[in-house]
Amino acid sequence: MAAQDTRRETWFERNGWTIFTGIGLVAVVFGLGDILMGGSTFATGEGVLFNRLTGTTWDALQAADPGAANLIDYQVRASGAYISLFGILTLAICVTALRRGERWAWYAMWAWPLGVALIVAVLWSATQGPANGIPVPIVSGSITIVISIATLALSARKYLRGPIRGK
Repeated sequence: MAAQDTRRETWFERNGWTIFTGIGLVAVVFGLGDILMGGSTFATGEGVLFNRLTGTTWDALQAADPGAANLIDYQVRASGAYISLFGILTLAICVTALRRGERWAWYAMWAWPLGVALIVAVLWSATQGPANGIPVPIVSGSITIVISIATLALSARKYLRGPIRGK
């Protein structure tokens, strides 16, 4: 038996899947929140984002242009459905293949830092106007990027050594 075969797994190699399970659960909850709240989310916690994107408030837009507000409301709810679906798919991969140590599942989790980095970059470029504060999705997205890259890096040995699992 080779020396590397007797090495004990690190905490991240054993439990990294639980971190992505948590990220998936958070995505489902946030997505459901967007489905339920729709555009009204911009009247509360996402006010900074809305103001930086539009230069107005959610309440002012609803009063001035109800049609545009309805379109934005639909877009928020549809995005919430996509976020929830992505979270559910993440959960399915985590509690099955990632937990078992299958390499393809580890590669699939790279969708998190890459996808969220793209979303943060697009939001950042769209919100360069004057406003107070940094939009919540940029902060939470940046935290998600750091956590997911750290988890993937610290669990890499488990998934990248030896034969491909899951074949």
